[in-house]
Amino acid sequence: MPELQKARALWQLNRFDEALAVFEAAAQKYPQNRVVLIDASRALGARFEITRAEALLDRLITLSHRNAQVFHLAGQSYRMIFRPEKAFECFRQALALNGNIPDACLELAVLQERRHQLDEAFASVQECLRLAPDYVEAQFLKARLCRRRGDETAAEGLLHEIAHHEGAHPQVRAQAWSELAQARDRQGDFDAAMDAMLRAKEFMRRDEGAVRRESEAITSMLKAVAEAATPAHFQRWAEAAQRFPPEKVALLTGFPRSGTTLVEQVLDAHPGLVSSDEREAFARDVFPAMWMTPATPQPTIEALDRVPWERLAAQRTRYLAYMAAALNERLDGRVHLDKNPPFTLLIPAMWRLFPELKLIIALRDPRDVVLSCFMQFLPLNTNSVCYLTLERAAARYALDLGVWRRLRDVLPPCWMEVRYEDTVLDLEREARRTLDFLELPWDPAVLKYRERVRNKAVASPTYEAVSKPLYRSSMGRWRNYEKFLAPIEPILAPLVRTFGYD
Repeated sequence: MPELQKARALWQLNRFDEALAVFEAAAQKYPQNRVVLIDASRALGARFEITRAEALLDRLITLSHRNAQVFHLAGQSYRMIFRPEKAFECFRQALALNGNIPDACLELAVLQERRHQLDEAFASVQECLRLAPDYVEAQFLKARLCRRRGDETAAEGLLHEIAHHEGAHPQVRAQAWSELAQARDRQGDFDAAMDAMLRAKEFMRRDEGAVRRESEAITSMLKAVAEAATPAHFQRWAEAAQRFPPEKVALLTGFPRSGTTLVEQVLDAHPGLVSSDEREAFARDVFPAMWMTPATPQPTIEALDRVPWERLAAQRTRYLAYMAAALNERLDGRVHLDKNPPFTLLIPAMWRLFPELKLIIALRDPRDVVLSCFMQFLPLNTNSVCYLTLERAAARYALDLGVWRRLRDVLPPCWMEVRYEDTVLDLEREARRTLDFLELPWDPAVLKYRERVRNKAVASPTYEAVSKPLYRSSMGRWRNYEKFLAPIEPILAPLVRTFGYD
């Protein structure tokens, strides 16, 4: 179909709006074509046009004629557009119609593991491996499930096989080495843990070239914008925004591995707040739409200053609509909390859009933060590429938190800092303090956040840790690796002092 070819070509050229128009035109012209419906829905979902994407997938289901492969593809697509319950049901339907689809078994197991349904996930991954014994990704998930179910010996055996499997994808081998590093850490063998993690990073760095260049370009531009912001900018933007109806919006940021997931899940248990977990809509779609014109190929403080109020109004509406669509529920006057740890460099941009924004900065001992970022496997992207060496992780932390150190002196009093250590030691006190800042009444439900997390899919890589009771072992963890951190101490020392961790 020429329409589909044209839409895909436009997408490859990053001409997304044009591509979406052609995808939707193709879906109207070929309303019963499964490939068109799947491609169009995934493209719409990728641009956070989730309601329109979901409508196409719902149409696909009505045309499925009990076809297992269609249910499988629909399940994958529903997962991509933040509809995990529909994805879950599609995978179940696919397997009920045809039990010989290993990928559907694995998809189902992943969703179950994310919901902490460990026995069900183990059964699904076992079925996957019965159908495809050499499926390395399924073997890796089985290893993780063995560990979570208490069988460390079986888990390590599988992980060793995957880590040394020459035919496995480098990313899967990196994950296996990362899991082995965590096992050595739990056993107190910190030298072996670091050695395993270094092996994981070696695999990750093989494909870092283009991603690293893009990351450096983005951070350079955003740093320049943030450092150019002055009190006069923030005052001018606040005055100009008085023509807009105020919205209840908040941003939780700081740096990855600073306790943002814990704070988010505690707050999300409050009936007057709803949180969005690491959505890309603002950074990827809304922010460029604010400043980008033929005359402004990259963001500057001047471009932000010149955004017409009509465009701001449209993007405010667009942002909230995107978030509500991803949540699959109305905001209904609740505070919307955008939890995005890497958004520190985007604070001026978010504040330009919403000067009524409540800003929460998560802090944690910089040495623990950098170590934790390095010791975590994360899929390669423009943020995680900074954590492939300890030196780069420290440099990125110093950049982001150095920008925050400056911004807190020029921003209006719209922000607060929350320390991870204080939250672990006295959850109720910190929860009360944060709710007061958000102008929300106290509700004891926030102290029972783990009851909700047990049945909720958490997008953050720390989805497993946040489901456990609060523990103090991650405080001061850097001391176990002090000799490895010695070369980066000069990079972190100024921020260690600034934030009172010396």
